[in-house]
Amino acid sequence: MSTPTTGKHPQGKTPLQPHHGAAATPPVSTPFSAAQAVFSPLNPRSSPQQVKKSPATIASMTAGRNSVPVNYESPSAAAALGSLDMVAGLGMGLQTLPSLGRASDDEKSKRLDNVLAILNQSKGLVSEAGLERLVKKLELEFFWENSMGGDGKRTLIVAGSALELLIEFANNIVQSVSLSFPESAEIVNKHAKAAGEILFNDLRLRKGQSPLTKSLGSFATNFERLAVLDKLSVNPGLNLYEAVAGIYESLTRLHAWELQKIREDPSHVGRSDDYLENLVLCTKSGKPTMNQAGCVGMALNYWKEKRRWKTDPAMAQWVAENEKTWSIVVTCAPLREIGVSPVRISDKWIGPNVEKMALPDELHGGGPIIDWLEPESTFLPSADQTKADPMQPEASLLGPRLPEVVFHATFDPPVHIPVSLWQQIQELGCMSRDPQPKQLTSFDELVLPLLPGRALGEETRVVKCTKQTPVCLSDEMVVIAKTHANSLYVTKPVLSRTLSEMTFSHPQQLITILPYLRHTTTTTGAEKTANVSLDICENGRVAVVEQNVLGAHNMVAANGRQRRIEDVGGCWRRWSG
Repeated sequence: MSTPTTGKHPQGKTPLQPHHGAAATPPVSTPFSAAQAVFSPLNPRSSPQQVKKSPATIASMTAGRNSVPVNYESPSAAAALGSLDMVAGLGMGLQTLPSLGRASDDEKSKRLDNVLAILNQSKGLVSEAGLERLVKKLELEFFWENSMGGDGKRTLIVAGSALELLIEFANNIVQSVSLSFPESAEIVNKHAKAAGEILFNDLRLRKGQSPLTKSLGSFATNFERLAVLDKLSVNPGLNLYEAVAGIYESLTRLHAWELQKIREDPSHVGRSDDYLENLVLCTKSGKPTMNQAGCVGMALNYWKEKRRWKTDPAMAQWVAENEKTWSIVVTCAPLREIGVSPVRISDKWIGPNVEKMALPDELHGGGPIIDWLEPESTFLPSADQTKADPMQPEASLLGPRLPEVVFHATFDPPVHIPVSLWQQIQELGCMSRDPQPKQLTSFDELVLPLLPGRALGEETRVVKCTKQTPVCLSDEMVVIAKTHANSLYVTKPVLSRTLSEMTFSHPQQLITILPYLRHTTTTTGAEKTANVSLDICENGRVAVVEQNVLGAHNMVAANGRQRRIEDVGGCWRRWSG
């Protein structure tokens, strides 16, 4: 007999020998067993080069295309096929499986809008390329003009239907800015220089700033406001710069008249001009401004921080630019809402005497009556038939038409107001453009948001705040720090919304809502300026638990009226009533 030769095995490995007397278990064949064997770490042929040449891999990959018999005895394979059968029973074939989890077109569009909104938050840097991109985005015409002196200076000239802006550069650094309105009336052109200075301050390189980090944000905000008015204007016939300037002229006359009435009041004899100015701003019809406090355009200031403080003349400019002021920025917007009248170009929104006599059949509360007027409507001229739009051939036959533009108000900062006040504003003829919230929020949650991870329960919410606040003593230029400890007890939530912008048709609507806006402003600032404890009861009434606002020194108002402790919670009582 010949001696059997020992088989060759890899070095260091011993072939597995079956136990004596045990029958060998046949391998189970599944659609995945061949691929598992190929990619097994114990298989010497598991390298990528060997996988390409593996017959088992080729058979498993081509099982669906060739008629190769496959064994489905594995329970896992049966379960997998059962799940596929169930999907097919729901009317979903294998061809639909790749589409599962994909976003719809609406979801993709929404995500894209969110991405663009995030990108638009950054306006870029101050440079020739940055300003050129901004002008292109605003769809205004522009061109570059090189200096004839060979000094390397370039001028960016931006032209619109009613504005002209010249920005001079030298090595990507702004040297000067010139703004003009060639086709506008004098009530617009007299404010052009101040607006140009604000734009230049937004672009010029100040001390300590670098041209590599100088942001274009503040300039973009102001110039976009001018660009919107320019794009909505129609030449000839509709100059929106004149429309906004007309409201400013009327409200300026109203402000001057109210200031004169305050000065004639015997109770204010000896008061400083700053005190009287702030008194009119915070209690009357506000103070209109044009191109002030770094804001290009018209704004109506109606509340001011530290309004009772005396202002040092040397600090007047700093105070005007840095102290917080609540205002309404007036511009124009496309007409989209039904029920709001289009813009009217006029500076006669108020009668020449501002005040009028009450008629016998009119209800009169005792105070002066403002003589509000209704200017005539502004019509656009009929379209030239030689330049008629071929897509709208009937437009040239309609004759004069009303403009599709409306006055627009932006609240800076936005104001939190109860839903009841929101409805009153709608009844006045003003339309809010704020999106409808999915769920209404209580007033205290908007003013004092809950901490992350905490939910508002049914029990009474208690909010406490203690801080050091500077206080000015009487009329002296003495400031001391006083501790204010504030507590707010909320037993009944007041559903509210945030008002950030709205459309209107008459400046009287803005003056009408100012007292309500001041109520919300004083309430939201109560935790910063006073020691007040309020209890909002279940019936909506307000009880003043503790306060240090009213005392023996100020129980009598400036007009002689006797103040009451209940007046501290009057604004909450108005909303809940």
